[in-house]
Amino acid sequence: MEEESTLRSSSTDVDVVIVGAGLAGAGAAVVLARKGVRVMLVDPFEIFPACFKSEKIYQDQAELFRKLGLMDELLPGMSHIHEVTCVRGTDVIRRLRVKQYGTFYQDMVNGVRRQLPSSVTWKTDHVRDISPGSAVSSMTLQGGETITARLIVLACGTGGNLHALLGIEKRIIREWQSLVIGFNIAPEDGEPFSFEALSYYPLESDRRVGFLNLFPVRDVMRANLAVYRLPDEEWTTQFKQCPHEQLLQAFPGLGRFTGAFHIAGRVEIRPIDMYQVKGHIRPGLVLIGDSYQNVCPTSAMGVSKVLTDIDALGKYVPEWLKTSGMGIDKISEFYGDRGKRACDERSIRLSQYWRGLSTNASYPWHLRRELRYLIMYLRGILDKLQSKFYPATR
Repeated sequence: MEEESTLRSSSTDVDVVIVGAGLAGAGAAVVLARKGVRVMLVDPFEIFPACFKSEKIYQDQAELFRKLGLMDELLPGMSHIHEVTCVRGTDVIRRLRVKQYGTFYQDMVNGVRRQLPSSVTWKTDHVRDISPGSAVSSMTLQGGETITARLIVLACGTGGNLHALLGIEKRIIREWQSLVIGFNIAPEDGEPFSFEALSYYPLESDRRVGFLNLFPVRDVMRANLAVYRLPDEEWTTQFKQCPHEQLLQAFPGLGRFTGAFHIAGRVEIRPIDMYQVKGHIRPGLVLIGDSYQNVCPTSAMGVSKVLTDIDALGKYVPEWLKTSGMGIDKISEFYGDRGKRACDERSIRLSQYWRGLSTNASYPWHLRRELRYLIMYLRGILDKLQSKFYPATR
């Protein structure tokens, strides 16, 4: 009770106002509110709309969700994945036993939003002006209302004009890092596919293809394709027009594992710029998730990065609120957090690694590529031996 009364002693409207209620914003609001922090969420959508973004949750990310107390509510809307068939060319190189989950991003976000404590204040609006400060921060909503808070958290993703409004620069690490393409595939005969989930890797680098992931989400087989192309080049235009044909050209052996199939529904293409912000360390302001750093989905680190930011906020903000001021010394603690920094740096390294592995034709990268898949193949053999001689451990 003493800690809660300390948190609530501020004369501001709320302790923390969070701009953006996607995964980062909504997740941060749940975690902070459960710790007794007075939180306001500002977002233009009461129900998060369909959005092509993170659609596969890996085991380490599920553990982070559990650590934050967010996973149980999400499980009913997720498709459980127990085995991924890893393929290169026409060969199965490994059948990987996993604990992964397929989900649409909007289902994940709305599942987190359903966990918002009743103490969280919700504003369905846009932000017109924003003024962070060391003593009091304020923002004006599009409807004219002014909100005061101890801390403003920017969780509005890659879009919007708030970065420019604050004079925060996006330092581009690589423009047009990749294209991520999402669509559904369905078997022509209406029978289930022979695999639960499949990851297909190319033989060479000349096609500029990263990988194809096929996995269940609800009642469909979802496809996430990563390529290193430009939005306006001929390949991209052709994929929009003839996705089935282009997919088989990129992965000539795919039909051996899928049988005859067709593309069901629309094809979504999302270009990725990789960046990190500059000039962001300000009194009274914290940036989290893609508002701070955007990396390539090929790194499989997007959700990890968001959840790590939420975890760090939950660690620091309640302590910050116990004393007056919200100066740079406090804000710097968040950006300097060891776990956050390690996660941010690893996500960039993996993004760059996958691009090199998938596009670089030099001899050193050729060796790296072949060694990676040789190791996967050998691990697949070990898996089979373990399953044969020690079946109880599988």
